[in-house]
Amino acid sequence: MRILSARITRARRDRAFGEVEALVTLIVLPNETAGIERVDVTVSSPAQAPGAATLRERLLAQAKLGYATGRIGRRARYAA
Repeated sequence: MRILSARITRARRDRAFGEVEALVTLIVLPNETAGIERVDVTVSSPAQAPGAATLRERLLAQAKLGYATGRIGRRARYAA
């Protein structure tokens, strides 16, 4: 599996819990014989994390890892 592209499509901040929820769109090539898929993944991360990577990097990394392990909800659409 290869992740060809990752982009944050939508994001919102939940001030009550201090988190940011984001919809991340991944362009994925599951294997060499399958076609390219466009996958929407929903993730959340703490808004403030001292000493950690930037919020954008954390959200994208969480989406990629979650998709690769199959542990988070996703909606697939086949790209043209």
